[in-house]
Amino acid sequence: MKASAWIDRVKTAKGWESDYRAAKELGFSPNTISSYRRGKSITFDENSAVKVADILGIDPIVVLADQAMEHAKSEPAKKAWATALEKLGASQLYIM
Repeated sequence: MKASAWIDRVKTAKGWESDYRAAKELGFSPNTISSYRRGKSITFDENSAVKVADILGIDPIVVLADQAMEHAKSEPAKKAWATALEKLGASQLYIM
């Protein structure tokens, strides 16, 4: 899932309406959020992934693995990350 989708999940979970508020609460600059929205950056770095997981109350390894899967270049690597996420019981994240 792209970083922008995770940001949307955080906003929904917390009832935040603006990207500005999400940026402030996550400790991002508004430009960082804009970069995710425009697709300039599509994945979080490790620290950002952990912040998002903490706010959502989920195991950070789930967001870290998801972002690694999103960043993977090859189909075998993507499948390996998908399998890891499934083993972590994270497949329900994609139906929320």
